[in-house]
Amino acid sequence: MAFKPLTMQAPESALLKGLWWANLAAFGVLSAGAFALVHWHSALSVLAGGAIALVNYCLLERTVRRALLPAGQPEVMGRVLVKYYLRFAATAVVLFFLVRQGWVEPLGLLAGLSVVVLTFMGWGLCQAIKLRKEES
Repeated sequence: MAFKPLTMQAPESALLKGLWWANLAAFGVLSAGAFALVHWHSALSVLAGGAIALVNYCLLERTVRRALLPAGQPEVMGRVLVKYYLRFAATAVVLFFLVRQGWVEPLGLLAGLSVVVLTFMGWGLCQAIKLRKEES
């Protein structure tokens, strides 16, 4: 049986694009709120954390897309995992360095890093509400 390569269909592509814009919107709202409500150093920490989270999300999405779209390559999962762990280690080093040097505050950084998680939780909640309405 011949392996048929996966393609990124319009619904999946639209979903990823929608999640990216939702991430950017959440990042903007969280950053603006931080600058309006807390000390500028804490707000910069939120900004730094959000930027790191968005870059990681973008790189992960690109890695997964490239792994899924080409015709069957048996070593794809290994490459995806290697890239994931390298990115994870690099992020850990950057976060350690930022906190150790005192350039960011840990709580602000953590709030910024939560941007993607909050977006996904919001998306999941919206999907659950849609399913609940369809059942009724």
